[in-house]
Amino acid sequence: MEWWNYLYLNEVLRMLSNYVGEDLFLKGVSIYLKKKLYANSVTNDLWEGIGAATGKDIISFMDNWISKIGFPVLTVTETPTGITVRQDRFLEDGHAEPKDNETIWNVPLSIVTADKDGKPALNKEAVLKAREQPFELDTSKPYKLNAGTVGVYRVLYTPERLSKIATEAAKDNSIFSLNDRIGLVHDAFALAKAGLAKASSALTLVDGLKNEKEYLVWSGISQNLSGLVSIWWEHPQIVDQLNALRRTLFVPLVKRLGYEYADTDSPDVTLLRTCAISQAAAAKDEGVIKELQSRFTHFMKTGDDSTIPADLQRVIFAVAVKYGGQAEYDAIVKVHDEGKTPTSRISAMHVLEALGATEDSELLKETFKFISAKSRDQDVVYFFRGLSSNPKARRQFVQYFKDQYDDLYKRFEATFTLKSLVELSMGTLSTEKDRVEVVEYFKDKDTSKYNQGLAQVLDGIRARTAFIEGGVYTDDEQRSTDDLEVWFEARSKL
Repeated sequence: MEWWNYLYLNEVLRMLSNYVGEDLFLKGVSIYLKKKLYANSVTNDLWEGIGAATGKDIISFMDNWISKIGFPVLTVTETPTGITVRQDRFLEDGHAEPKDNETIWNVPLSIVTADKDGKPALNKEAVLKAREQPFELDTSKPYKLNAGTVGVYRVLYTPERLSKIATEAAKDNSIFSLNDRIGLVHDAFALAKAGLAKASSALTLVDGLKNEKEYLVWSGISQNLSGLVSIWWEHPQIVDQLNALRRTLFVPLVKRLGYEYADTDSPDVTLLRTCAISQAAAAKDEGVIKELQSRFTHFMKTGDDSTIPADLQRVIFAVAVKYGGQAEYDAIVKVHDEGKTPTSRISAMHVLEALGATEDSELLKETFKFISAKSRDQDVVYFFRGLSSNPKARRQFVQYFKDQYDDLYKRFEATFTLKSLVELSMGTLSTEKDRVEVVEYFKDKDTSKYNQGLAQVLDGIRARTAFIEGGVYTDDEQRSTDDLEVWFEARSKL
């Protein structure tokens, strides 16, 4: 069994435990273990044990979760008496064809809503057992399916309902938990990328969460907004607008948390500070960039690195190279060359990524020469990672990989590194023309060492192209690019 299958099974068991209740779940596991203490077992033996403890037909309930591929997306529509929920197989690249959409899962809906006192009220009994099914619910109150985000499915709401959910989630006394808010963010962007929801709905959600305090929610927001910037990297107007949104969200966090790390900081505070500063810098906030540059300048002039906290090494080094010139570039190379201690070697990992951050074409050539002539084999992937993250370098990077392919192949054919190099060099491309050219380039090469990575690259290019050029699968289909432009235009007038 592959590692991701173990992860999937873990999530399915977690969902089942939440549905039947942890105590009964553990009692069922105990029944199963005692019964099979000295005997072989199959999956249904576990379901029988949990069924005996709960009085439910767990074998039938769990069958399709284990025997079928994939998981569902639930589409929620509101009716005069409640909601109607429909299930379809979720695919990252869009609607499933009928032949791939035959499975009907038993889906515990775990609906959280507000009681008469405004407190969370949880309905664990609601289960979707058909393709489409109605459920009574007071939709005048806040509600959400998949309470606690323990279910192995995504939930698609109308833009209007998602906006209401965002409003409730932003409240200090919200009925939606931390895990609810994390799940909402990831669902919104995943559904947009799949063409099932508008990208603007995801932006409305995160814009409504601007007063969020928890790092894990901000981590999801930063990851997904960075993903959009990376997808639209050759659409400067969209990138500029996304960066403006990122500045609106993250700069206030930088101002609140500052740049200094204290031993008394909780892990969440430390991580949130690093996340906020990194995002603000990536979004080109002048104040944050100036502060980070000043810290590197002090280090470059004095050799004193006390103003460069370990948690900010990566972003400070990258900013120094991106907005600096030959002097800053050489200073970073010096950090790499003179690093002797284990801590310095960790810094060197950040250094190698930073050398790919330059936007100067001549310095990029120096980076390429460094990779070919000076870098250790185990360090090449860090150079590639930095170059992959730099939109200004991506076209030159692809050409470098093609020019050096034979040497790279000989250098890494006996390792798993070759797969990573293919993914990093080609994995950010986002046009149909790119996809055709990648297929053409590799058609006469032995790809057996990295065929899975190449397949993922091609699937990724296809998905990004579809996201940019496609849109929501509705009668009023609108390109995601147009959808984002309309949203940003409306937001600018508020």
